[in-house]
Amino acid sequence: MQVPSSQEVRADPRAGRQGRFALGLPTRLAILTALLAIALVLAGNEIALSWSQRSHVDEDRLEATTLATTLASYLVSIAPYGNPDSLTRGFDSWEETDISGAGATLYLHRDGALVPLRPANAGPPNGLAERAFADHTTHTRFAAHPDEAWEIAVPLGDHRVYGVVSVHVATQQMSKLAAERRRTYALAITSALLLALGVMWLTSYWVGRPLGELGRAMARARDHSAPPPEAPQIGPAEFQVVAQRYNELLRALADRERESQARAGLLVLEGQARDFDRLAVTAETTAGLAHEIGTPLSTMRGHIQLLRDDLAQSGQAGSVERINSLLAQLDRVTDIVRAGLERGAWPKPTLRAADLRDVATRMLRFLEPSLDQAGVHAELASNGAGPSVRAVANCDPALVEQILLNLLKNAIEALPPGGSIRLATGTDNGTAFVVVADDGPGLSPEIRTYLFNPFATTKGPAGTGLGLAVSRRLARSLGGELVYVPTARGTEWRLTLPAVQAS
Repeated sequence: MQVPSSQEVRADPRAGRQGRFALGLPTRLAILTALLAIALVLAGNEIALSWSQRSHVDEDRLEATTLATTLASYLVSIAPYGNPDSLTRGFDSWEETDISGAGATLYLHRDGALVPLRPANAGPPNGLAERAFADHTTHTRFAAHPDEAWEIAVPLGDHRVYGVVSVHVATQQMSKLAAERRRTYALAITSALLLALGVMWLTSYWVGRPLGELGRAMARARDHSAPPPEAPQIGPAEFQVVAQRYNELLRALADRERESQARAGLLVLEGQARDFDRLAVTAETTAGLAHEIGTPLSTMRGHIQLLRDDLAQSGQAGSVERINSLLAQLDRVTDIVRAGLERGAWPKPTLRAADLRDVATRMLRFLEPSLDQAGVHAELASNGAGPSVRAVANCDPALVEQILLNLLKNAIEALPPGGSIRLATGTDNGTAFVVVADDGPGLSPEIRTYLFNPFATTKGPAGTGLGLAVSRRLARSLGGELVYVPTARGTEWRLTLPAVQAS
């Protein structure tokens, strides 16, 4: 069975922080199990072998010492005073027994030194034999070289020590123990590896498989193009419970999301319903106001015409010009009221060629009282250096005046005393435009998101929230557009209209 890696278990593309060669959980558990098994088996075997080795060593030493003391007792019994001939016969008869792995050397003390008697070609005594003769006690030692053997030196003589017999007993126990240790180590490592493979397979099947499926289900849940799939409930009961809880969480989140979407849609519908109610109330109120305002407007227009005639007869040309401007705006208001009464809408645009600079100039003159009262300075700038470029648009000048009136009125209300408004006209790629900019506080990013929504206003109770929405609707009815231009300071609007091509 394939062992899932840690990346598959998490199924997250950002999981590469642990490295490309990160080991999965089954592999880590298998390695840990192998190490623990090897450590435990080797430690147990080492303790057992140490005890066994100590027991074998003691047995070999005891057997070698018994053999040496038996030979010494035999030699002393046949030659109690150290007769060389008797010792030679007794030693030769012992050698004839052919004890496997055993050898002996017989030393006699002559002229103050130990000399070999049998075998005749034996070398001088070693330090062990000399210490045994000097101490009159048996001495034992283990010699690893040239071969593993026990060396025992036993003094000879009952009443007087006359010599030493040195016995050499070879042992194979150490080699046997070393071979046994090597076999034990090999068996321990093989058993640990088999145990590790078993743990890896079981962990992969019981842990890695359910975790991998759960991780892949979580990864697919990140894909918003399709509904998130449920995780399969596989593996031990604990992982099945985890998968079940995950699936329940998915279903709860899906229900919560559907509920949120339904609430959001309901809120949108409620908002639209309120807007429609307000529009209906506004339309009804506007129709009533238009009916009530129509007659006074006609009467006012007649009186203002008489006033203009009187001023013209008295030679006050400047006052006559202002009266004509006032009559033009009064006629525009009258047309709006009449259209509202007849069709319940704005007047149908009457398109003709109009110089936007002249329209802007008329609106600045009309708003001179409001500008003076607010302490705001307004100017019509030229489009670049030199004389202003004429911007002739195919439009309805009355509706353009209404748009500019809304924009200028908003700027005057937003500016503190000492503020300034700049208007500019021009043409660009077949369109004529008017720019209205001020150096006021500007608009926050939150306000920009709903600038042209009906009834959206930043003026509180003083505003209706219809000025910008109406202005953009009028601009589009003329085949143009009204847009907000982000600037570092203040607020800037750009009204574009179809330009009249020069013949």
